Amino acid sequence: MTCSMQAISAHAPPAQGRRFTGFLKRGWDALWAHRAQQATVRILRGLDDDTLRDIGLDRSEIQSLVYGQTGERRLRYDPR
Repeated sequence: MTCSMQAISAHAPPAQGRRFTGFLKRGWDALWAHRAQQATVRILRGLDDDTLRDIGLDRSEIQSLVYGQTGERRLRYDPR
């Protein structure tokens, strides 16, 4: 029984390692989500006023669309 317990504990990452890995993953995901928002703002700012109007957006609403509270607007930012 001692051999099997040692084998299991040798392959399982310690709880602290899992927490650190989770911390890194959340940070990485947050970084890429922020970069996706920045890219969305750049793309929308690059559109002309007629195109923005066609999609139901005014130039002054770009920031609130991407960074605002999702319940505040009719249109919402979709990270997909």
